[in-house]
Amino acid sequence: MMQDVILAPGLLCDERLFAVQTEALRNQARFCVPDISKYDRIEDMATAVIGAAPPRFALGGFSMGGHVAIEIAARVPERVVRLALLSTNDHAV
Repeated sequence: MMQDVILAPGLLCDERLFAVQTEALRNQARFCVPDISKYDRIEDMATAVIGAAPPRFALGGFSMGGHVAIEIAARVPERVVRLALLSTNDHAV
């Protein structure tokens, strides 16, 4: 069974940020890179991602997307099977 993976991009980034990785690993996982650019608050970004997410998923976040990933993992830890935080921190934005 293929793993569902959500990758939250950083500020001013989109799915192109992860294009090399998602292409190289497309036979090993199902990837989703949500468009979180229309939201102003981390909390709203997290709400949108959670609402569209599968029941269980691996989660990665880059830069600001890491803040979103932390918020998601805090809200629905039972759904997040793996967490990767890249070039981010755990301080409030």
